[in-house]
Amino acid sequence: MYTALNSPATSVPRSPTPEEQPHGKNTKASVAFARFVRETFEDAYGHPAVVSATARAEPQPGVVTVEFTSVQRDFARDTKRRVSNYAVLQVRDDSVTTLAAGSPTDASGAQQTRRSATDPSLLAVLRSAGPGERFVEVWSNGALVKSVNVSAKHGDFYADSTFGSLAWSSDNTHLLYAAEKPEYDKAKSESVTDDDDAEACEDGSIADDIVGGVAGLADPRRYKLDSDWGETFNGKRPPVLVVLNVRNSKVQVLDTPPAVSPGQAHFLPAHSGATQRIVFTGYKHSTRKHGIIYCQNRPTGLYTCDLGGANIKCLYSGSVRSPRLTPSGRALVFLSTAVGGPHASTSELVYYDLATDTSSVLVPLISQPLDCSQELGGTRLPGGFPGIYLDQLPEHPWLNADDSPQPEILVFTSTWRSTNVVMALDIQRRVLSLNTPIDGSASYLALCAASGYVVAKMSTPAMPDSLMLGQVLLGEHHKDKDSDLGITWHHILKPAVDTNISWQVVQADSAEKRRSTECILVYPTLPDHGTRYFWPQGSSPDSRPLVVLPHGGPHATYTLDHNALVAGLTKLGFGVLLVNFTGSLGFGHSAVLAQIGKMDTMSIDEIQDAANGVHRSRLGDPKATVYLGGSYSGYTGALLAGLVPGFYRAIVLRNPVISIGDNAAMSDIPDWCWAELGLPYDFESPPELTPDVYSQMWQASPSRLVDRVQDPLLLLLGASDRRVPPPQSMSYYYRLKAANAPAECKIYPSVGHPLDTVEAERDSFASILRFYAAALKK
Repeated sequence: MYTALNSPATSVPRSPTPEEQPHGKNTKASVAFARFVRETFEDAYGHPAVVSATARAEPQPGVVTVEFTSVQRDFARDTKRRVSNYAVLQVRDDSVTTLAAGSPTDASGAQQTRRSATDPSLLAVLRSAGPGERFVEVWSNGALVKSVNVSAKHGDFYADSTFGSLAWSSDNTHLLYAAEKPEYDKAKSESVTDDDDAEACEDGSIADDIVGGVAGLADPRRYKLDSDWGETFNGKRPPVLVVLNVRNSKVQVLDTPPAVSPGQAHFLPAHSGATQRIVFTGYKHSTRKHGIIYCQNRPTGLYTCDLGGANIKCLYSGSVRSPRLTPSGRALVFLSTAVGGPHASTSELVYYDLATDTSSVLVPLISQPLDCSQELGGTRLPGGFPGIYLDQLPEHPWLNADDSPQPEILVFTSTWRSTNVVMALDIQRRVLSLNTPIDGSASYLALCAASGYVVAKMSTPAMPDSLMLGQVLLGEHHKDKDSDLGITWHHILKPAVDTNISWQVVQADSAEKRRSTECILVYPTLPDHGTRYFWPQGSSPDSRPLVVLPHGGPHATYTLDHNALVAGLTKLGFGVLLVNFTGSLGFGHSAVLAQIGKMDTMSIDEIQDAANGVHRSRLGDPKATVYLGGSYSGYTGALLAGLVPGFYRAIVLRNPVISIGDNAAMSDIPDWCWAELGLPYDFESPPELTPDVYSQMWQASPSRLVDRVQDPLLLLLGASDRRVPPPQSMSYYYRLKAANAPAECKIYPSVGHPLDTVEAERDSFASILRFYAAALKK
């Protein structure tokens, strides 16, 4: 049991409350603080984030062109803008020189782009030109050669990583993409009456085979329940695959299997005389659709069909994603995860031979991180390897090294404890190599591979995304004895580093806990003018305020990747403790499963142990420790509010799970509520929420502890959150107010689970800082 701390008043002067101020007036001090918080927000959140890249070797030796897309916040317009750019690079030995650099170009209207693999001068663009206006464009050598209006053929494009698709056929005659299925006709006024039809019905016979909107009525299918795919897909009709004939502009919407939503589609190679075929991931939903984003455990299959959508065949069933055709065209490689259970966990990498219709596992599940380099299932794996943890493989993952005949080397990112790393798998030789550091210095994310190069982004808690070019070294050209492949990294674009942000990876005290837990402590190196409100100049490290910030999920990970929220808090003087507890990804499959059935106990203990460890190390002030969490870590924060009153001076919860039973009835992912408690859940026949099950959920819910909450608590909610709908938090807030607990609540209209619109980000950041300031000054 944790003992509540006494919290004596600090020496920081208290600002007047709104009730103490004259109506309509603000003090100069409050306006200055608000302005500084807003400026800090824009400084921390204003950096571009690289989201995709492609690379291609030019005819000149050692010359490579990198095209990349970034997302950047526009604070004047309160929107996030997509920006495209390019760089032409000369690679010589161990150096890279920029020969030409493009100017940023607004790409917000382009939903997706794809160059032809066989003719890089050809570029396909899926463009939304306004409400209801959609076009497929074909560009050649920078000139628009075809623009096809597809607005009447289907709904909005799907451009996300789950369903999004855009591919050229090998002969460049067809394009394949994903879009909303067409909308059925609404009712229209009938202007002409067909007397013949009227006479035909005089005998009283009834026929109900209507298709389309006729007789002044809507198409009977228009309002038939066909739900969307949950969070981030609000109101979006299910996807279909669409084929565009580039030559004659004919558009065909393909039929798909019943109760299957297609996505991640590609053309298979068309051998001489053979019919062109398509491969896609099919997301199954025989009873209902379960929310799909952040969920890697959904029932799926790999399917093929012909160019017209006929002759559908299921190649592989399970929970699979990211099919990628090998360079030889002989096989598919894809990720596979267990159906049901944790929404994210360890993945297998599977090889499917298209000629023999057989599959084999290239990289198996890893229960515990490997003590040393060893061979498992025929593949040589590096020492310390904890397994594969990622959502999707890169769109262009194959490394075609010039001096290796017919290479099939797959490049991807995986979480390795508290960092993201770049890995490469030689498919023929069955050797997996680690190609970025795991020493706590930085995190890397692979964007694409091509022609002996890898494009990645690297970041740290102190540095936003830096675009990197990896130069591949084979055989004797590098020093790694466990692999024949190494990568030398070069900066293409490097942002400024905040020299007053430091970090360290913090290990647990016990050897047992070190196997499955780890924390990252990010903190201002020295107090300066920017930290004056919360950590004044001349202060010691043990007086620095501490934000305890576990991740959501619970099966996710905080890594060394740059985090704008963490950077903003650190710039203002807070130390931020990022807690990876048992159940986090990147520590082996056993660690993921160890959390199941202990969602309300194990992580609670580990979060408190981590906070107390920082206090013992005199790197944070126990009397100025606050909490911040969202989703699952909002749930743990609400539990801690009732279990350890007095430990945290203030608690901020973003879209928290408050009542597991209520969430089970409202969430787009009801299975989460059963799975994390260790209860069975059947996607084909979802279980009833019986009184006994609800009782188990209630016993693990923060709702039961509401009467014990004493510390200031702020709820930040998205009104359109489908993952953790806000009514449960609103009910919790009303109960807190009825008990005269110091609680506040904000709700953002038309905002979902991540609270990720620019306005919601700005206001929630400012609200958090105001709330902490008020609590720490009491």
